[in-house]
Amino acid sequence: MSKLLIVTCTKAKTEEEFQQRPIFHSLRKQCEGNSNINFHIFKDNQRGLSDCYNEALTDPANLDKTVLFVHDDVVLEDLFLYEKLISSPYSITGLAGAKSFNKQADKLAWHLCADRKDFVGEVSHIQNEKVWTTVFGPTKSRALVIDGLFISCKVKDLAEKGLTFNSSFGFHFYDLSFCLDANNKKVTCGVLPIRAVHYGLGDSMLTPEWEEANIRFKQSYCK
Repeated sequence: MSKLLIVTCTKAKTEEEFQQRPIFHSLRKQCEGNSNINFHIFKDNQRGLSDCYNEALTDPANLDKTVLFVHDDVVLEDLFLYEKLISSPYSITGLAGAKSFNKQADKLAWHLCADRKDFVGEVSHIQNEKVWTTVFGPTKSRALVIDGLFISCKVKDLAEKGLTFNSSFGFHFYDLSFCLDANNKKVTCGVLPIRAVHYGLGDSMLTPEWEEANIRFKQSYCK
């Protein structure tokens, strides 16, 4: 049977701290319910996500696996997560994104760089115990770029095209650079209807670190 490896990075230093992260209980439930699902946690992580993710992508033991890279503030509620990701028609699968990307935009977040008609997928959020779902567009669709909170990869497909994450972007823009590189290497990317609840609201765009990365991303990908 095909194997699914779920990888997440966390600042939690101990198992007790990690158990307080939103992903913990749903991750345990996914693994307990299917012996073909395993996980790897980068605890007390101080490295960029790209470096951690590339470690998993280039590990020979993972070559025949599907690897899901997911943030630790995401709850994996979908009962058919394994089946959907293993049978995905795409080499890279996400929850939401867009079929276009305007490199001339000022702020290069995916939802600010595409016409709304090109939005695809859906994501659920939670705040103050209130849960809501934003449906951006068709929930099964090809995409040019996807949001980095949830990126599932068929490792062999990426290896055959020499695709990894760009280590120049440790957190901000690691997802967009990855997707644009995938498109250049003709690696398919898309979204599927997968139930997951995100505790984040994308407010990292308000930080100086995001602004600095935005400038570097323009210099690298928007010439």
